[in-house]
Amino acid sequence: MINSICGCHFDGFAANSAVTHVVGEAKVEGRKANTIMAAYHAHQAAQRCIRVGGTNTEVTEAIAAVAAEYKVEPVEGVLSHKIKKHLIDANDTIINKECADQRVTEFEFAAGDVIGLDVYMSSGEGKPKEAPTRTTVYKRELNTVYSLKMKSSRAFFSEMGKRFPTLPFSIRSFEDVTAAKVGVKECIDHDLLTAFPVLQEKCC
Repeated sequence: MINSICGCHFDGFAANSAVTHVVGEAKVEGRKANTIMAAYHAHQAAQRCIRVGGTNTEVTEAIAAVAAEYKVEPVEGVLSHKIKKHLIDANDTIINKECADQRVTEFEFAAGDVIGLDVYMSSGEGKPKEAPTRTTVYKRELNTVYSLKMKSSRAFFSEMGKRFPTLPFSIRSFEDVTAAKVGVKECIDHDLLTAFPVLQEKCC
């Protein structure tokens, strides 16, 4: 199985769509099939909870209820954010799975709210770890300022600021990918960028 994700923005409001593809002709059965269906139906249930007067807690509970029916686990550490213009991660969040050490402040949905809803399920324990695969997706960290030393890093940072001032980007978007990689490294070293890591989990 593979997931394909497409993202764009409308006047600064980000919109993403993800689709799960089953590779090959064999049918998916058992826990793998349950995981796919749980993610789909949990997403549908979560959408219905996002209404004026509803709360983020109700969304998390709906996701947990669907997971329990399919006997799979919601993935820990996943947050759905309220989206604002040119901002994909506002402070109000919905947590995919609430744990003892992972909780969020409850808030109530209001008319006009835009939510980027992420629902992840696992046939394992739902506790992914960072994979050795290097990410290529980053986002500018707006609260950090640093004077870069390398000329190539400054050129990369300048181009990034013009083309991707607030929203995530892939280094493949740059004409000189090698120079972009050098710039990314210095920016990461000084907290000017946030990386979107590749996560994985051993599933059942």
